[in-house]
Amino acid sequence: MINKNIFFLLGCPCSGKTTVGKMLSEKYGMHYFSGDEKRFRYYGLADASIHKYMTMDTSDFWSWSLDEMIAWERGVISEQTPMVLEDLQELSKQNKYVLFEGMLDMNYLKQIVPASQAAYLTVDRKTCEKVFFERFDHSAMVEAIMREEGVSDSEKAVRIQMRREAAINAFYENADNYGFRSFSRDNMQSPLEMVKCIEEYWCLNDANN
Repeated sequence: MINKNIFFLLGCPCSGKTTVGKMLSEKYGMHYFSGDEKRFRYYGLADASIHKYMTMDTSDFWSWSLDEMIAWERGVISEQTPMVLEDLQELSKQNKYVLFEGMLDMNYLKQIVPASQAAYLTVDRKTCEKVFFERFDHSAMVEAIMREEGVSDSEKAVRIQMRREAAINAFYENADNYGFRSFSRDNMQSPLEMVKCIEEYWCLNDANN
């Protein structure tokens, strides 16, 4: 089982994970671990003999079907999950609390992470699609596509749509299927309210009294 001082803030794109994660980590002095920020580190550690998706040739990415893009997105996260957990276990020995923020393989997590240490943030699918490219890292996808030479505007529009659909479909999960508690951004007035819900669920106030 995973160490008791590691908490997992999971969720679909645009659900507020980063904002809430940073607020929680600052309030409780948690070591903040962003899955998105660390992702390329794990690419550098990938072994072609065991990491099919992280070492996959993506030069023909735009010829892939939407299902293939989704499988690749999920495959990368699945391969990185054990690597991330190993790092989190080590960090938990050096810090009072460790907070992971991002996405991991939910099937893998449910076997080793108690439900009381994980929360899944969600948001209405239409809202997710509407605001997806407002995030800096997501808007960079659009900019990269628009800079491509020899590609028509209509094809660029198709690529932008496929990139968004693949990312959302890959990680828009029903947390109940994995035994984890979900918290909807749609039901909250502000990120602060979400923080209060999560800290109560994780009993962080009790632990610090």
